Amino acid sequence: MKKKITVSLLIVLAAAVALYFSSYFKGEKIETIITTGIVEGTEVNFASKVPGRISEICCREGDAVPKGSVVVRIESEDIKASVEQAAASLERAKADLKSSGALVESSKAELNTAEADVRNASADVEKSRVQMEEAERQMERMTSLFRENLVSKSEEDRAVTEFGSLKAAYEASKARHGAALSRVELSASQLNYSRNQVESAKAGLKEAEAALSFQKAKLDDTVIITPISGTVAFRAMEPGEFVSPGMTIVTLMDMKNLWVRTDVEESLIGYVAIGSEADITIDSLPGKTIKGKVSEISRYAEFATQRDVRHGIQDIKTFRVKIGTGDTENILKPGMTVNVEIPVRQLTD
Repeated sequence: MKKKITVSLLIVLAAAVALYFSSYFKGEKIETIITTGIVEGTEVNFASKVPGRISEICCREGDAVPKGSVVVRIESEDIKASVEQAAASLERAKADLKSSGALVESSKAELNTAEADVRNASADVEKSRVQMEEAERQMERMTSLFRENLVSKSEEDRAVTEFGSLKAAYEASKARHGAALSRVELSASQLNYSRNQVESAKAGLKEAEAALSFQKAKLDDTVIITPISGTVAFRAMEPGEFVSPGMTIVTLMDMKNLWVRTDVEESLIGYVAIGSEADITIDSLPGKTIKGKVSEISRYAEFATQRDVRHGIQDIKTFRVKIGTGDTENILKPGMTVNVEIPVRQLTD
């Protein structure tokens, strides 16, 4: 019996509270939204891009770290060896390019020599042809005179022998000319091959340079530098530990860029605007007020603080509100729970 009376009283009390808030929000003017919030800030998580053993961590939790400081150093013998190997490959590529360039110059010289030989051989062929033809005419004349018994047999034989000799010289000059032409073709082919080797060596050099740059970039990744000034909020690892890519080692918090995140119910969000003033207080510092301004309001409701489990009562949802602070005394700390009062704007009918 007592249990039934207690349940009945609770139901009546809940109904009274609901009726009170309903009449308050519908009938009374709201002047201030009072809620709580969490202090947040810009965090930078420093994680390794390469595997290796941590050789150095600059600081401990709570330490201030200036922008541009080395936060973490990582040792990796594999990366060092890869850099040295890539550097050696680059030197070989440079040597190959130099050797290919020398081969081109040598091939050019050989081609020039072969072309000169062709020109000389052509001149010899022409000279030999003229001499042979003159000897042939002399031989024919001597033969005719011998038949008329105007010259001796020996004179005719000498003319025939001279013609044969000059004809052989002519054939030899043509052979030399043909050989010179063959050397020109061979030299031109060798020059073309040498030029292809140069292009291949240039490509190899670019590839070696890219490989070295890549390995140096990986080596640079073994030194982690902070792009912001901040305070160490979390140190996950210690020197000597092995780190894999993606593992967070240190987290920095930008203490000069803190804000308060609070959630405002949808029934009240219409009273809040970007630029609305806000008063921030802390229970541990009574009487101390930090001024702030609403800098961001989420476009959509994020979650419900009360679900409709009885069917008929609408879910109560909230909108996330970001409040920038003017905390010049560095009172606020990340993760701190604070009280927030937002004087509301009055909506016109």
